[in-house]
Amino acid sequence: MKNNLRIIAKRKRKLISLNSEDKNTFLKNINSCLDRVFSIENTIKEVGLYYPIFNEISPLVFIKYFKDNNITTALPVVDINSNSMVFKKWFKKEKLQKSNIGTYEPLLTNKTIFPQIVVVPMLTFDRKLNRLGYGAGYYDKLISTLKRYFDKKQKNFITIGLAYSEQETKSIPYESHDQKLDFIVTEKEILSKVN
Repeated sequence: MKNNLRIIAKRKRKLISLNSEDKNTFLKNINSCLDRVFSIENTIKEVGLYYPIFNEISPLVFIKYFKDNNITTALPVVDINSNSMVFKKWFKKEKLQKSNIGTYEPLLTNKTIFPQIVVVPMLTFDRKLNRLGYGAGYYDKLISTLKRYFDKKQKNFITIGLAYSEQETKSIPYESHDQKLDFIVTEKEILSKVN
């Protein structure tokens, strides 16, 4: 069932575009979400983003916000041999390399980061803050690991998903290893399980 959802969601997302008014509203929603996140946890020093591919919403608009607040940014690096992912420190003007799975990554020699916020891409989502990714489970595994890491440090760990409102679906099949998000930001609204 998830594979069928993925096929439909990929086709649908490919055709979505936002007008300038919706883009401006999206930016406002992103900034509003970040303000809420930093009111919950104001000690955040590192954040994990992704480099957009296949018409994904770009999280790179976050960079100015983070730079203004002296927060280090990082991008994911996937190891297909160990079926795992880590975040590596990255600055906006730093060159990226194309990975085996088609994403753009920082150099392996860059410093590994344990981000307290992770911004997550998706194919589709539901109102219960479930997301459907590409199916490899890299984000679910890493989010689970980072939750445990920050629990031990007694700090909040926060996930933010970015999507077009048209990517919403009624319900996504949920499995025990799937990780719900804390926020999903679209051009129309901010969904949140955090008050």
